[in-house]
Amino acid sequence: MHVSEAECDGCGSDSEDGRSVGELLLPQYALATGGLAKDHRPLITFPDHNNFHLLTAAEYRRLLLYLTSVPSILEAEMGFHIIIDRRKDRWNSVKAVLLRISEFFPGIIHAVYVLRPASFLQKALSEVSNKLFKEEFRFRVLVCSSVEELYEHFDRSQLTADLGGELQYSHSEWIQQRIALEKFSTLMKEISSKLDDFMHEIVDCDMGNDPTQTKELLDCQESRYKSLKSELSSATTQGEELLTQMRKPNLTYNIISHVAAVERLLVQLEETEKQFDNFWQKHSMKLNHWLMFRTFLLNFKQMQATLDSHLKNACDMTEVGETAIRVDDLIQEANEFEKLCNCDLEAASAVIEEGEKLMKDPLSSVDHIESKCEELRRTSSLLIEKIQKRNMLLTKARELMDRIDKANSWCATGVEILAGEGGLLAVDKLLEDARGFGLAAPDRFRDMLLHSATQETRALVTQVCQRVEDVWLMASVKRATLQRAAARPARPVHAVPPQSAAPLDAQVRALHFTAVLHTGLATKHNFRTERLIPTIVL
Repeated sequence: MHVSEAECDGCGSDSEDGRSVGELLLPQYALATGGLAKDHRPLITFPDHNNFHLLTAAEYRRLLLYLTSVPSILEAEMGFHIIIDRRKDRWNSVKAVLLRISEFFPGIIHAVYVLRPASFLQKALSEVSNKLFKEEFRFRVLVCSSVEELYEHFDRSQLTADLGGELQYSHSEWIQQRIALEKFSTLMKEISSKLDDFMHEIVDCDMGNDPTQTKELLDCQESRYKSLKSELSSATTQGEELLTQMRKPNLTYNIISHVAAVERLLVQLEETEKQFDNFWQKHSMKLNHWLMFRTFLLNFKQMQATLDSHLKNACDMTEVGETAIRVDDLIQEANEFEKLCNCDLEAASAVIEEGEKLMKDPLSSVDHIESKCEELRRTSSLLIEKIQKRNMLLTKARELMDRIDKANSWCATGVEILAGEGGLLAVDKLLEDARGFGLAAPDRFRDMLLHSATQETRALVTQVCQRVEDVWLMASVKRATLQRAAARPARPVHAVPPQSAAPLDAQVRALHFTAVLHTGLATKHNFRTERLIPTIVL
């Protein structure tokens, strides 16, 4: 891979003025080999290649900006040591480099070490000039006559072979690693930019008021989150592979700075992923809470409308029926209605439970949710109360119909006994049978039935009570008559004169009484009661 192919702000960036950094690295105008001084400050070397004069001011600035960015920020903040090797060059070249450094160096300079020209003439010039320009610069300049003088400040393991050191350095391999490192760094910047864009986009997004819209938004954002997580995972894998390559034991140059750079990038990547995960967790919790809240409100609205409809229907159910068959139909209808309501009441309870669970969330507006739950509870209670009252009313109506049917049947039996030749035992049994449908006395029976009567059944109950009272009274009178007859001594039988019409009149009135009773009892609920007592002759 050529240096110019790097896709980053370092090696491969294009320049508006002169060559790119990648092109400036190749001629080795200056090097950042990764070596450190004994005080652990980083080292930048200007090799003696007799080519520094080819650098323009802009290219020099661009190259130095890049090389001083190679060490870690912590190392760079400590300041740099600079070695200027001009043993094969002229003294003027030394001065040119020092002037450039004095004009611009993007960092703190701890000290500059000059390996002065070694030729006899240049050495003589340097000895004279050295005393003249040392005070011209803002940084400390140490002029060395030999590389051995460098060893006071640098360990040989931190110096390349051209400076008498043991650090094996391959510039081409260094550049290739820098390209890989820069590409990884650029990949991280791109991912970081995507994460920032995504987070800024979703943090102020409209979460919607419709659960469907909110769910679609959540699904879309979750999909993008997973996609970015995949890119983060892929970048981590690339970084780990790059780190493994750099740590191979067969490399022939000092790679500590590159390894440290990749390790720093991986740590940054890990921290970035943690921050992104924390952000997404908080955002997704907020969005999920909003989804549950909007779903609760929608369920509440639908449930409240359903219960209100049931409540209206329950209020409209006022008929109690005038016959046992109709009451049975109404009871069946009420049971079906209750089953329907119970299903919706269970659903309303689920919505209330959903609201109570939602209120435990710190993000919730408790008062707002509680008011909705309380409204559902109130409506549910009203509906349950209406259903219970309806059931009780129909139960009483059915009991009333049973008593009416039994009373009518008792009246029919009484008519047959009273119209026939039934004796005292038959009459006593008739009166005893009245207790089976609650008749202990006619007035008490009337009170009991009227208490259970509604506006619809009051006329019917009044008729039945009148009928029962008539039969009860006739039965009581006949019983008293039979008891008196049984107590009298037997009298001789006298022939009845043909002219006497009294017995005939009594028989006619008795037949009239029987006919009226049978006619009325046959029609039961439509029977118009007549006062029968005056027609009875005993």
